[in-house]
Amino acid sequence: MAEEASGVRERLFWGALRTFAAKGYKAATVRDICREAGGVNLNAVQYYFGGKDKLYQAVLEVLFTEGDRQMRLRLAAGEGTSAEERLRLLLEVFCQTLFSHGEAGDAFLRLWAMELANPTPFLGDMVERHSRPQTLAVLELMAELLGRNAPVPVLMACMSSVLGPCLYQALMWPTVQRILPGHPPMTGHWAELAAHCFRFSMAGLAAVRQSLDEEGV
Repeated sequence: MAEEASGVRERLFWGALRTFAAKGYKAATVRDICREAGGVNLNAVQYYFGGKDKLYQAVLEVLFTEGDRQMRLRLAAGEGTSAEERLRLLLEVFCQTLFSHGEAGDAFLRLWAMELANPTPFLGDMVERHSRPQTLAVLELMAELLGRNAPVPVLMACMSSVLGPCLYQALMWPTVQRILPGHPPMTGHWAELAAHCFRFSMAGLAAVRQSLDEEGV
């Protein structure tokens, strides 16, 4: 019975992930989720997760937690190295996370885009527990590269300029595939993208650092 219950719970989770990613939180119904889960009884969502709201929260929790875990594991390898090396590793991890994790990664991107466009009541908690620590850590890295006196708006702009191209590629990839069918699949090309973004970022950061030095910051 325990194995059967575990199987139903897992089917509901993946059914919910696919349904929420396709329709968004508001448009998705419990019936849609159960159908996607292989015809699970409608009462199963309440029984195993406590309702649609908590099922959606469970999906977000797994996606955010897993992304955070992978990021921490990879970045731990860069402890004690230079800020430049840690930036290179950050971009590598970020691109790999965005492009090489199959259905879950694709679903996370779609859900994240939906949350940014039309936030649900559940986003705030995820941002506070997962996104805030990551953002502060990257801003700290920017301060190491630009100087401790660099203004916060400059640090924020540089962080966006460093990570933004990777996210843009991920969100635009379905369109780019149609426009440039000869482009290598990003599931295998992400390492080249990360290397390019690192070179581009280092040049940009050097220019910002020079500008700050000239302004006496």
